[in-house]
Amino acid sequence: MNNRELENSIAYCGLVCKLCHLAGTCNGCKITETNCGKYLSQEGCYHRDCCTQKNIDGCWECDEYPCARDMFIGKTKGEILGFCTCIKEQGKRKFIEYLVQNMKAGIKYGIESYGDLNAKQVLELLKHGKVTKKG
Repeated sequence: MNNRELENSIAYCGLVCKLCHLAGTCNGCKITETNCGKYLSQEGCYHRDCCTQKNIDGCWECDEYPCARDMFIGKTKGEILGFCTCIKEQGKRKFIEYLVQNMKAGIKYGIESYGDLNAKQVLELLKHGKVTKKG
């Protein structure tokens, strides 16, 4: 999988669908037939609904970013906010470059590596491949 494919699979919330554990059975949340657990849940996906209503590519393009809704306030808020902030500040291409570089260095994508960090730490990990201090 190349960087362009990864870039094209960035979800409305900033996660990368092609790196999701469902990637083999799901083509991402930006298509009609998605298997995304959040989208299929009873409450649905606020980020997908909001972005499609506003006709924007992702939360990072919203005038109200960051809002205090859905995944921006849940257990993955640091990861989601960090990813979206990186995209907003440096663009999707650079964000993917950081992720790929980190994965090559052994930093796993997802909650195992980014999930327990706050947004500032996620940005530091993306850009530098390490977090100087936790907490």
